[in-house]
Amino acid sequence: MRFSVNGKTCLRWVAGLLSAFVFLSLPIASAAEKKVLRYAFRTAEDGFDPMKVYDRYSVGIIENIFEAPLTYDWLARPVKLIPQTVEAIPVPEDNGTRYTLRFKRGIYFADDPVFNGQRRELVAKDMEYSIRRFRDPANRSPYEWLFENKVLGLDELAEKAKKTGKFDYDTPVEGLKVLDKYTLQIKLKSPDYNFLYFLAMPNVVAVAREAIEKYKDDTMGHPVGTGPYMLKEWTRRSKIVLEKNPGYRGHVMSTEFADPNDPWDREAVKALAGKTLPLIDRVEIYPIEQEQPRYLAYINLEHDFLEETPFEFIEQVLPNGKLAPSLAKRNVSVFREEQMEFTYDLFNMDDPVLGGYSPDKIALRRAMVLAHDRGQEIDIIRRRQAIPAQSPVPPGVVGYDPKFNSSFYLDHNLARAKALLDMYGYVDRDGDGVREAPDGKPMVLTYKYNSGAQDQRQLAELWAKSLTEVGIKLDTVAVQFADMLKDKRVGKYQMASSAWIADYPDAQNFLQLYYGPNVEQSNEARFKLADYDKLYDKSLTLPDSPERNQVYREMNRLLLSYAPVRLGVHRIFSHLLYPWVKGYKKHPILFTSFRFLDVDTAAQKAATQ
Repeated sequence: MRFSVNGKTCLRWVAGLLSAFVFLSLPIASAAEKKVLRYAFRTAEDGFDPMKVYDRYSVGIIENIFEAPLTYDWLARPVKLIPQTVEAIPVPEDNGTRYTLRFKRGIYFADDPVFNGQRRELVAKDMEYSIRRFRDPANRSPYEWLFENKVLGLDELAEKAKKTGKFDYDTPVEGLKVLDKYTLQIKLKSPDYNFLYFLAMPNVVAVAREAIEKYKDDTMGHPVGTGPYMLKEWTRRSKIVLEKNPGYRGHVMSTEFADPNDPWDREAVKALAGKTLPLIDRVEIYPIEQEQPRYLAYINLEHDFLEETPFEFIEQVLPNGKLAPSLAKRNVSVFREEQMEFTYDLFNMDDPVLGGYSPDKIALRRAMVLAHDRGQEIDIIRRRQAIPAQSPVPPGVVGYDPKFNSSFYLDHNLARAKALLDMYGYVDRDGDGVREAPDGKPMVLTYKYNSGAQDQRQLAELWAKSLTEVGIKLDTVAVQFADMLKDKRVGKYQMASSAWIADYPDAQNFLQLYYGPNVEQSNEARFKLADYDKLYDKSLTLPDSPERNQVYREMNRLLLSYAPVRLGVHRIFSHLLYPWVKGYKKHPILFTSFRFLDVDTAAQKAATQ
């Protein structure tokens, strides 16, 4: 059929009209369908105030809501710092004691009622305020050590607050100078060659003062940041929902350092290069502390990927090192990672039974370490998905020493353990098979562990079994992960399991765990040794060099000698992905990958219906 309008032939117009009719007749849901990513945390989160938390799961959410001045290139290996909210990486001035941060214009906080309908731009004053928050005693920040004894004038302000009960956020501080609206200058007391790494930590972010003051009774539940996502829903320890921040400026993944020989890099470039990120509209996170339900949620297609496959299922996933046929049929991919982390068991150095620095207490702890069978831990409990730690510093971190060997202190040796206990008076006086303390009093010890993980229960049982073999009684107590973090921080334990994942890729990040001033922050062992602290202070003044590495070796020897900790392992994890998850590559430092992922919604829908 032909039409004419005003005497002209309109086949093209008719064709357009018919096309529009057909388009309107089709379902439009697919075009507007949101991309949703579903995922499980291994343990429950604590909250989302950047200055108040330090568990990796809370921080993993924070790094999506807030933004640090610096971050890491997503594909570069070894890791490489890049600017995020600042125009360029600050150049250390005055021998590494002065850093000038110039913030980009046009970065805005997410819309929130506290801003009264106005767009709120990120400015230098926000970062200055945020750094002060780390030192406010009321916040009890576990990362206070980042700026303690560091920024000129800030320690004095913190000490005054401890006396008066109120931290003054408005008094000028010599080391924090807002030079103009977008420029902050930070002056340090002494050189710190790792300070740039601090500026890339997901906790070291700008917060809006008015938001903190508005939500002061629950800053954990009202995060307001400049990042790609916003907290849409939070049912504590049950469900976390992030949604794309509509006011976020967007970012593009750099491909400059992509390795063309790395298949994960090639796939990430193919999926993401040139696109404005993030692409995921909604992220649903379910903390599942029990390993079996978390694993089954992935197998049953309730979740789109599974990070840190539980060791108890590794032989089902990778029998003989190859992907199981049932998973291969689903086109599952496996990303294997030697994490920049180490596991360890803490001895509370303030505890009257096993703490302290006298020869008998040191002998007790060293004997307990020798009694522990780390070979069984690796072969049986961790299914050979780990390597023994020789020091707290993992491979891949600056300052790691592959030649440092601590076998004499850590390898299983019952004869030496018993001899140490006998020598220092830990003997069985009443013949019941259990040793008493040197003063003859009963000696019962308690070990706390994460209740949600099957391997943690097995590790606790291994401790009890190992110590029974040398005549020491050990009770084990299971507690929730978030609760155990709090107990360790305030010293409410005798022995406890723990792990530390790199905040930044330098040995300092691991050795600070035993620095005396960090007690009630990151020093959960409550280890206070003047010789160790002096070496730690010295290391801060040295760049990466043989001289600094020698200082690190001396610190490691002191840890082995005094035994405030039993060094565990460096774990190897397998991360499983369904084929509709695009662009994945686990970063050694950053905790989550949401902002660098895409989802093929058609494939996802077809598989899950």
